[in-house]
Amino acid sequence: MKTTIFSQVSIDGKLTLGAGNSSKELFSLFSSQDIEFIHLFRGKVQGIMVGKNTILTDNPFLTNRYEENKNPIRIIPTATLDIPLDCNVLSDTGRTIVVTTEKGRDEDKISQIRAMGKDCIICGDEKVDFVKLERLLEENYGITDLMVEGGGFLNWHMVNQDRVDEIILMQLPIIIGGASNITLVDGDGYQELSFAKKFKVVDIQPKDNYTLMRYKKVI
Repeated sequence: MKTTIFSQVSIDGKLTLGAGNSSKELFSLFSSQDIEFIHLFRGKVQGIMVGKNTILTDNPFLTNRYEENKNPIRIIPTATLDIPLDCNVLSDTGRTIVVTTEKGRDEDKISQIRAMGKDCIICGDEKVDFVKLERLLEENYGITDLMVEGGGFLNWHMVNQDRVDEIILMQLPIIIGGASNITLVDGDGYQELSFAKKFKVVDIQPKDNYTLMRYKKVI
């Protein structure tokens, strides 16, 4: 499976204008063509993944608005299964897979999610096992290209478990700052350079409203 982190960031790598704020505020700086670029990329993949916090703050649909019948399967990992049942990815008719853990197993809520026509799978004990999850997504759902539009916490787990093959950034020419603000990758981080995950620059394209940057994992 090829996994791509696709994100919109400031020069200093921030994803929002403060903890708990929606990333949608930054999208006002993009043109309609820029937004279309994001949606058309969704049409090239079979799956799109966001974390619980993105569901809570943005409540996205995660669809491709520019091409009919080219919506990726939405994958929502949440170790504790604490996502609202009335969120958009559960309320519409699109395909959604909610992923939780043995720790987060709640048979009543799982039954409610499945009754809404969505899938709910257990993958991991206390934390979502993304290595196992990607294998299940490929074998059971035919997902070979996965787009991750997560926040810093989800991105950290994906990077830390060596699941990321490519990173695509739409870097806005703004500085946000904030020591506690969400960045592209948060989590525990690495205290030794030898543990840091290495990527190489494969493309940089200056655009009118942002700079498109592509990185690939060093193997």
